[in-house]
Amino acid sequence: MVSSMARRYQKTYREYRGRRSGGGSIVLKVIVALLAVLLIGGVLFTVFLGKYVEYTDEGVRVDLPWFRKEEPEEPAYSDALVVVTPEPAPTPEPTPEPILPLNALEVTAAQIADGTAVQMAAQAGSNCIVVEMKDAYGKLNWAAETTPVQGVVNAAGGAAGEEIARLARQEELYLVARVNCFRDQALASAGMGGPMQTIGGKVWYDRYGLRWVSPVSQQVCEYLTALCVELAELGFDEVLLECAGFPHLGEVHVLGDHGLRPEDLSAPVGAFLDRVEQALAGTETKLSLLVNEAMVTGTDSASGINTTLLARYAHRVWVKPPVEEGVDYTALLEQAGMDRAGERLVLIGGADGQDSRAAMSGLVS
Repeated sequence: MVSSMARRYQKTYREYRGRRSGGGSIVLKVIVALLAVLLIGGVLFTVFLGKYVEYTDEGVRVDLPWFRKEEPEEPAYSDALVVVTPEPAPTPEPTPEPILPLNALEVTAAQIADGTAVQMAAQAGSNCIVVEMKDAYGKLNWAAETTPVQGVVNAAGGAAGEEIARLARQEELYLVARVNCFRDQALASAGMGGPMQTIGGKVWYDRYGLRWVSPVSQQVCEYLTALCVELAELGFDEVLLECAGFPHLGEVHVLGDHGLRPEDLSAPVGAFLDRVEQALAGTETKLSLLVNEAMVTGTDSASGINTTLLARYAHRVWVKPPVEEGVDYTALLEQAGMDRAGERLVLIGGADGQDSRAAMSGLVS
């Protein structure tokens, strides 16, 4: 019994060898490796980052440069900038265009054609000749290209036009073309822009028995404008428009509207003058108007022409001397805004509204 127990104990003892040490050695190795890493890390930290470590009362403070917030730089101050603006150079006043004083003489187209007009001007000491190129009957004293009505060019028109062109090239005389506008027998007879009618619808005649057409008619205005351009191309220095508004000669109180005479008479007249001015803008030819005393003083508004339109469009104002004593044309035109009105005023003789074939007598400056 004892011996069997001894044998069992002996067998058990031989089988138990104690705990194996393989697992413990692995953990130990890991711990040693971590300590080595920490040691190496500490050495590297001390060598490379030690200068960024600060020991304060509050503990250790690491101030790494890539975590720093850059302090804003103080602005650099320079001396005050002084801006010196140069004084603008004074704009020179434009030199006003000289206005030639006129000692004018009116001649006929026939006198132009045969060459006697130049002799007459020399004898009279005139530096300007005025020739009627379109009369109140609608006749034209040159071979015009624009002729909406047949038979309006006079037989001697071609010769007169050629002589005008020759005189223009010589530039010895100032040439003025007198143009009768809306007092036109030929246009009225053709029914172009008229004729003007009475309230009862009858044809209206002025005190000289002539018919008128209306400034309202665009067709008439285009025709007259084209004639003015042709005269500029012919060589005239100035186009003098006569009867450039509504009828003013005779019993105008009986005139009716009929779509040809609106309440505001100055508006269509102004539109016509503006059209002519624009057409002549590309030439050296001046636009002037021949008027009567009532148009300047405003005592008769039948024509639609007034000092405002004269000041706006007229290079010169040709007008009869005052009938009433004390009428100052120059002052009236200056009040309307005309610059140098005294130099632009031409006083003429002759009866207002005479048959246009009668020459103006004694044209003076």
